[in-house]
Amino acid sequence: MAEKMKVLFVCPMADAQSGIYINNSLIEMKNRVAYFDWRLITETHGVKYMNEQLIAAHRDLKPDLTIIIKGLGIEPETIKAIKEFHKNPIVGWIFDVTLGGTFVKDVPKYVEFMKQFDKFYTIDADAVPELELLGVNADWLTEGCFLHEHKETVFNSFQKKKYGSDVVFLGAVGSIHPKREEYLKALHEAGFDFKIYGDVLYEPNTEPEWVKEHHTGFSAINDYHSLVCQASKVVIGIDGWPDRSKAWSARLYRTMCPGGFYLTSHTKDIEQYFTPGEHLDTYKTPEELVEKVSYWLQNTEEREKVAKAGQKLVIDKYQFIPRLQKIIDDVGAKPSIGVEDFIAK
Repeated sequence: MAEKMKVLFVCPMADAQSGIYINNSLIEMKNRVAYFDWRLITETHGVKYMNEQLIAAHRDLKPDLTIIIKGLGIEPETIKAIKEFHKNPIVGWIFDVTLGGTFVKDVPKYVEFMKQFDKFYTIDADAVPELELLGVNADWLTEGCFLHEHKETVFNSFQKKKYGSDVVFLGAVGSIHPKREEYLKALHEAGFDFKIYGDVLYEPNTEPEWVKEHHTGFSAINDYHSLVCQASKVVIGIDGWPDRSKAWSARLYRTMCPGGFYLTSHTKDIEQYFTPGEHLDTYKTPEELVEKVSYWLQNTEEREKVAKAGQKLVIDKYQFIPRLQKIIDDVGAKPSIGVEDFIAK
């Protein structure tokens, strides 16, 4: 592992998920980290001020490495201005396949933004050659788990009954997610005992009765998410981009790391990394989802064996720290003198 460095981490923190996991993983690697919340600064002071402050942060802090997550509102000219006086690596990472429903490659201003970076990572492997053709130094890099949050939890029978169920789905539901509605309604019509945790994104007075029947009224993240996954028999994944290579949801790691059994919609090339029936399982249609839920509920010993194997694989190979080490190695980031004076702001 590289010597500790000064890292400027540019990422929203309000959802207390990926940003926190990466920030804390960088600290666990013994780096000194200053974080810059581009979304919060934009919301409170405006986009012009946010861009000015990002330039000022590089002048003042002189980071050895800058990692920018998504970076909406950061102007291409801002990165250009920084690179005129700051020669250390600046990398980007986006956890979405689309921006407002449009593939990233088809958003010209964002592509121009990506082109300014030493390296820009995406969770969508199909996007890499598309972006390279447009002049982006792109690479595929999936998310991971963070053991301090996605940990196996000791719980009692009361908690298991309260938080768990035969089948659970953790994620937002609403008219903007028609595929989720289709799959979850199939589970409802099949009569399974299942719960939904997540935001409800329907217009007022339009939430279907079957959603109300299964929705817990809560979302679940971090240790609460881990508890729900462990307490339930089958955790359902419904990925948003099944036809895009390796673009599965980070929920895969957050479910499997604490030991949940994950049955997810099939995403292109998932078999290259996770073996269905050995680490998790997949489905392609509502009918297959119902069939596989029935099978796995009836085969407890096999289901628990798969969950354990999936948990071991994720912990062994899919933590955030190796991802961050890859970034450091890819761009050749080096520690500088004065790391102890680097103050997180």
